[in-house]
Amino acid sequence: MFDWSSEKGWSRHQHFGLRQEWLGLYLLDRVDWCCHSFLGNRQVDSLATWLKTAGIEDSSGCLTRLGEQFAARGVDCLALWELLWVNVVFSFPTARWYAHLGLGEWTTAELKTLLLQAVPRLAEWTATNAVMELAGLLERTPVGSELKQGQVIAKRPRSIVRSGKEPNDAVLIHAIGRLYLQQGQNRLPWEADLTWPWVVFGCSRQFVFNRLTVLDQEFFEIDEQDLTVCSTGKEEWQCGDIAISWL
Repeated sequence: MFDWSSEKGWSRHQHFGLRQEWLGLYLLDRVDWCCHSFLGNRQVDSLATWLKTAGIEDSSGCLTRLGEQFAARGVDCLALWELLWVNVVFSFPTARWYAHLGLGEWTTAELKTLLLQAVPRLAEWTATNAVMELAGLLERTPVGSELKQGQVIAKRPRSIVRSGKEPNDAVLIHAIGRLYLQQGQNRLPWEADLTWPWVVFGCSRQFVFNRLTVLDQEFFEIDEQDLTVCSTGKEEWQCGDIAISWL
């Protein structure tokens, strides 16, 4: 079982979730979006952080390959939102913890209680904001309903239903790459309690294994015991080039 106590940054987006229209606003004017927008100061700060969390910008504020693809294809491209969800899961511990809950239905109050049980050191307001950020992302982007990672039902408190989705091949490759970079080791045993693609998307383990066994690529090898990543592709994994090339 995961030990979440060492994770940091459970709430980092000013209690706002990422919104699809915010990303569109940013892509229309990447230079002056924060000066000529309808967003309040805290929303501007939130989006600036989400751009890093979602892998749209790198640490230097430059557009990533994923960001370039959003600029080219638009914010309605579901395949790009699948890649974005992978980035969020590996960058934002609240999303990763939520993914490890599996499939099900919870109210936001229940999620807050579960989070406080998993990380007792968290202040109550931190847990509240963390759940609000996650729920906001699920409610205001395609990640929630279209990708079935958490349809938000409007009631008090809000309810989140996660039914899961089978991702495309490019996303599977990206998820493996992010797991490899997170773990810092080439060999990833299947039985290890890790954030595997089936955890990220709430799909079956057998589906992932079946797809990985037939992919014609040279960046990893698999057998019944483990998956071994070829280190020669490390830079491509970091930049997201491998996944983008498969789209």
